[in-house]
Amino acid sequence: MNCIDFRRGVLIAPLQLDEGAREHSLACAACNEFLQRQRELDAGLYDAMRVPVPDGLADRILVAQGLRGRQRRWMWGLAATVILAAGLGFAVPRLSGEALAHEAIAHVAEEPQSFRVVTQQAAHFLDDTLAAQGARLGVALGEVTYAQLCPMKDQKARHLVVRTPDGPVTLLLMPDDHGWRRRAVVESGGMTAITIPTARGTIAIVASSRPQALAIERSLVLS
Repeated sequence: MNCIDFRRGVLIAPLQLDEGAREHSLACAACNEFLQRQRELDAGLYDAMRVPVPDGLADRILVAQGLRGRQRRWMWGLAATVILAAGLGFAVPRLSGEALAHEAIAHVAEEPQSFRVVTQQAAHFLDDTLAAQGARLGVALGEVTYAQLCPMKDQKARHLVVRTPDGPVTLLLMPDDHGWRRRAVVESGGMTAITIPTARGTIAIVASSRPQALAIERSLVLS
């Protein structure tokens, strides 16, 4: 893959890279920087578009149309459909990506035993767990050494520690997270957390450095 094809793909879907694009981002520093800038821009645009639907919009639509009686009932359904679509497009998350990233870092800091305890897992355990979340691995990460179901603020998370060549990394998988979220990167307490929305919930990556967290993110393929 060349730089032009890579950047064209990033502009279309900055959170979803195929295998060729991931390999290119690892090999080309300029394109990797472009990828991170585009992801940050994408997140900023999402924030800018989070405008709540004005109160009384449906009534104003009906008044503007001057409809009454049966026509009003029919138009009310149409107006409700418009508002529902707008609400889906501009819904405000009940918990921001940044807040969840901070919570993920605090959770990892409160469970230091997760890096000491080693529990044997089946070879396909990580693949199966990610598939249930709506993701898969583009490249092998390493061995899962810790797996527990942990309580979070509003939900439960599957807490995994993966032993990678660059050191252990924590994955918090939250398939029951139904909040509208966006990708976020937070650095705090000597750790970096990246929250990633998936087809079924959210994944939080917590690593000891930003490059390590970004490398793990690049290894994930979202369905």
